[in-house]
Amino acid sequence: AHQKELATQLNEDARRRLTEQRGEQQTQKARKSNVSYKSAALLPKEPHVREMKIYIDKKYESVIMPVFGIATPFHIATIKNISMSVEGDYTYLRINFFCPGSALGRNEGNIFPNPEATFVKEITYRASNLKPPGESTVPALNLQNAFRIIKEVQKRYKTREAEEKEKEGIVKQDSLVINLNRSNPKLKDLYIRPNIAQKRMQGALEAHVNGFRFTSVRGDKVDILYNNIKHAVFQPCDGEMIIVLHFHLKNAIMFGKKRHTDVQFYTEVGEITTDLGKHQHMHDRDDLYAEQSVSVDFGSVFADFGSISLDFGSLLILGQFPGILGPPRFNGAPYRSTCLLQPTSSALVNCTEWPPFVVTLDEVELIHFERVQFHLKNFDLVIVYKDYARKVTMINAIPVASLDPIKEWLK
Repeated sequence: AHQKELATQLNEDARRRLTEQRGEQQTQKARKSNVSYKSAALLPKEPHVREMKIYIDKKYESVIMPVFGIATPFHIATIKNISMSVEGDYTYLRINFFCPGSALGRNEGNIFPNPEATFVKEITYRASNLKPPGESTVPALNLQNAFRIIKEVQKRYKTREAEEKEKEGIVKQDSLVINLNRSNPKLKDLYIRPNIAQKRMQGALEAHVNGFRFTSVRGDKVDILYNNIKHAVFQPCDGEMIIVLHFHLKNAIMFGKKRHTDVQFYTEVGEITTDLGKHQHMHDRDDLYAEQSVSVDFGSVFADFGSISLDFGSLLILGQFPGILGPPRFNGAPYRSTCLLQPTSSALVNCTEWPPFVVTLDEVELIHFERVQFHLKNFDLVIVYKDYARKVTMINAIPVASLDPIKEWLK
């Protein structure tokens, strides 16, 4: 009966929301127009341009090509891709352009700025591989050089665009106030995920006046302010090979040239890989005891660190709901692999696998179960958020045995 009341309320809210929209449609973001040269005087006075050869201007990121006997500049952003092929005595350079009806970039959903424009879709140039009499070079060499330089300029342009896109919407954080007192809570010999560089590096996490600072052995610094933390999750090593302190942030931060809303610090309790060919001997039991004592020490240090330093809110300790009375742990595949999902008082999380999975329960509007049939061994769960502009989250391959406990937990 309560579920029916909730469904009726949701339908009324949806009807009200849809009537208030009054047919407003979301307009797609048009890509910014790039102009090669604002005036003809800026065209380079190079011999290649006068001789009607392909010339790449790296300063203005433009390719000047002969079109009907006129040196015509095209900005590198208008070029979709290029290809080069050799057939017999000739080399062909084919250049494809972005045009109305084609997608601008992968998964961007951008539209062409001027859909009604007259456009060139592709251009193919041909040059001979044979050296003509009286000439010092083979004509095809210019096409080969143009192909290589266009690729370089295109790569540099795309890298810069990707960096600018990452920085869009980044909220400026306050400066970290350093506490000069040496008795600050501090954890040493930790790894950070995601990695700052390609190779993972150890470092230390220290709590200061208004936030944490992670300093790697190389000197890289990552600051996380207390007021920017939405969830702090502590994952002890119960059945896991790593101890994790995970932070889910309100606003993304930049490091390693990318934006991140999930940052975690972890240490490995034991070896993740084991040599199965190792012979059993009397020291194995001692190794096991030593490993258990190390894990207990690590766990207590992490928990103490969390309780001392996390003044901004409560620390969610996974596994703090033992027995049948607590929320159910269940297996599922939110991404590609199956992992153990653990409900807490305010979120549904998995911090052991990467990428992490964190869903704030206050942001959830409803949970929808799919493929619930008696002859199937598992089902799917879809999370719909209160913000309908946000994409839904799907958890696949949950065992049917977890269906009733999940329903009881969500009531």
